[in-house]
Amino acid sequence: MIALKITGLGSFMSRLFSGNTFDSFLLSEGSLQTAITWQFDGKINENFYEKEYRENPSLCPYDYAAWSQVRPFLRDLIRGKRVPVSFHFILHLKPEIMQAMLEKEGDNELISCVGAFVLTIRYKNGEASLLTGISMKSFTMNKNADRLWDKTIRRFLEANEIAFELPG
Repeated sequence: MIALKITGLGSFMSRLFSGNTFDSFLLSEGSLQTAITWQFDGKINENFYEKEYRENPSLCPYDYAAWSQVRPFLRDLIRGKRVPVSFHFILHLKPEIMQAMLEKEGDNELISCVGAFVLTIRYKNGEASLLTGISMKSFTMNKNADRLWDKTIRRFLEANEIAFELPG
């Protein structure tokens, strides 16, 4: 687990809310504070959809909403002259991407233990930070998944020209 401070705030915000940079993630939960506070979980409400949609895994492949689906609504909530007071989002890397990363590592223990690669995004008082984490299905002393995810996030930010630093 690492904490990163975003130093290129404008570029980060643009990529988060306007670009497709974070579209490989699912929204697990979040909150957004503007004139009012919006709190939401990203869990798909299957009862909203028709049976044919719910039962077709290609149409409804995830338990959580894709960031690409939620991003336009969030952008509309923050659009205007005033910046949000704060927000936090808990994102999970899409399972098929996580699975491919773990398989590439060739560590069968991790493939069976790791439930999700998690990225928490926080913004408050004009500063943004990221926190990496892992959701585990079962206990292991193996920290290779943590190291892999931390390294991957740093590379992801660098590849997308999002400036960051380790706090401290």
